[in-house]
Amino acid sequence: MTEEQYRAAPYLAAVENTAPGERSPGFSKVQSYLERFGYLGEATPRELGVLDDPTEGALKKFQEFFHLPVTGVFDDATRDVMMQARCGLPDMRGGELAFATQCAWNDRTLTYAFDTGTDDVAGTADFDAIRRAIQTWQNVGGLTFTEVALGSSPDIRIGWRPAADPDHSMVGGVLAHADFPPGCSVVTNTLPKPVHFDDSEHVWSVGAAASAFDIETVALHEFGHIVGLAHSSVANAVMAPTVSSNFTKRALTQDDIDGFRALYPAAPQAWSGWDSLGGVITSDISVGNNKDGRLEAFARGTDGAVWHRWQVAPNGNWAGWNSLGGVITTEIAVGSNQDGRLEIFARGTDNALWHRWQTTPNGNWAGWNSLGGVITGPPATGRNADGRLEVFARGTDGAVWHRWQTAPNGNWSGWNSLGGVITSEIAVGKNKDGRLEVFARGTDNALWHRWQTAPNGNWSGWHSLGGILTSNITIGSNKDGRLEAFVRGTDNALWHMWQTAPNSGWSGWQSLGGILTSDIAVGKNASGRLEAFVRGTDNALWHMWQTAPNSGWSGWHSLGGILTSNITVGSNADGRLEVFVRGTDNAMWHRCRTCRSSRKRPPRPRRWQAARTYRPTVALPRASRCRLAPWPAA
Repeated sequence: MTEEQYRAAPYLAAVENTAPGERSPGFSKVQSYLERFGYLGEATPRELGVLDDPTEGALKKFQEFFHLPVTGVFDDATRDVMMQARCGLPDMRGGELAFATQCAWNDRTLTYAFDTGTDDVAGTADFDAIRRAIQTWQNVGGLTFTEVALGSSPDIRIGWRPAADPDHSMVGGVLAHADFPPGCSVVTNTLPKPVHFDDSEHVWSVGAAASAFDIETVALHEFGHIVGLAHSSVANAVMAPTVSSNFTKRALTQDDIDGFRALYPAAPQAWSGWDSLGGVITSDISVGNNKDGRLEAFARGTDGAVWHRWQVAPNGNWAGWNSLGGVITTEIAVGSNQDGRLEIFARGTDNALWHRWQTTPNGNWAGWNSLGGVITGPPATGRNADGRLEVFARGTDGAVWHRWQTAPNGNWSGWNSLGGVITSEIAVGKNKDGRLEVFARGTDNALWHRWQTAPNGNWSGWHSLGGILTSNITIGSNKDGRLEAFVRGTDNALWHMWQTAPNSGWSGWQSLGGILTSDIAVGKNASGRLEAFVRGTDNALWHMWQTAPNSGWSGWHSLGGILTSNITVGSNADGRLEVFVRGTDNAMWHRCRTCRSSRKRPPRPRRWQAARTYRPTVALPRASRCRLAPWPAA
């Protein structure tokens, strides 16, 4: 046989180029092709043999999928792609481009069996090639495949069939077909699922061979369908629908792996056990990164003072507790100056904002200084694009007030109001272009935000993002720079929304499930994947993570423990996340990804040293209330 006989859809060779509105002899075969592979719905009215409006739309979708000029004209380039050998499953379902994934197997341990092989290769070389393809998918992790005898009721049945396969025709140059997992089937709703290779119109080989198709290459693609992947429009992906003879493609691309991971999330990197850092603390914990990457943790002691301890080396063990004095009445906010010096902020007994800072990067600390004001909640801080810190707090009028460094590492402006009436703590995010954005809950319990209109610049007005919140807000930044907001809803589940593009508008609210009894903490892994941490109804630490950067989320998993505080997450110099909580003994406990336990539990101070009380008071001026329109319940 010649190579021409192996081409798919040979009946298209004689069909002339056709423009919209034209009729051509045999053009109904093009319409049949578009219907067969999902571009033209079976029930879609069309005029046979005419490139009418429905057919033009279908043809444009085909051209878009295969990265051809989207003209709606049946031309030489479109014909050539249609005549390439391909998989028998559709590229589109229900008239829409198929997503990268369809559905996953509930049972993650699958069995397979062979029936009929091909005479095109010797011995068991055909089955061995398929075994290698199966192993390639298994190596990604998340599914296990076991070969069994044909009579053992396998989940998957593999073999060669005539082109006129009764379960799914391969006539017309289709190389092979499989099916998706139960729940999204296109061939059969029962087991075993088929993986069938055409043995009438094609010659098979092991490796690249003229006028033949590599078994392992095609099997790798068909088992992509078995695990739940649809066709991909990424040209070099294993899950692209076409393949050439005399060619091999035996390695998964990142596109294939990302699709698989969306269905079968990778097991998270191992976490250490819980380890105590001692102390007796009366607040949530705050964490910052020194310039050299060492984590430093801050908390309020029984004496009302700020206490801290730090890693003695990046990614390393921890020093003992030391007091920074003061008497504070809120949680602590930690900022990092442009030069790397840490700076902490808290409310004093006079309700003013107080701060102190490292005098040199990684170094000692200055004394406490007042930034004045009368604040009614904990401060929040962000860093402008030019490196200047900016601090935010709620005033006695319920509005958001802020002040900022007038130069990087420098002095501070006075207080200014951003208006609004808020009923939560303030969260601060930083857009990809450097513009700060603040978030808070309004009097209607919806999420409200405002943002700098230019980096380091002025601010927009307040705008609602809707929802009904029962927690404070946490903001994460995706790998591509898009902000993502996390809250607890009225059902106590974790809800989130995200920017649809960096520096841009927002999606609607989506639930990530769970039942939360705390605020949410969010960290970013070294790979750029966000990870969320909460306390569950059992008071243990639970977490979930993006299965790929900027992508979907895993299910919930427990990290154990018994927590009596919200969670704080920090990132080590090497990118490993580390979480900090208060335990039932009021000590600070932590665990991290694959960090070593210190084995010795640090001594807990019997009492915290006394420290001076804040005295100066500077009142915030009252501001006019920002009228927040109520958000209707979803």
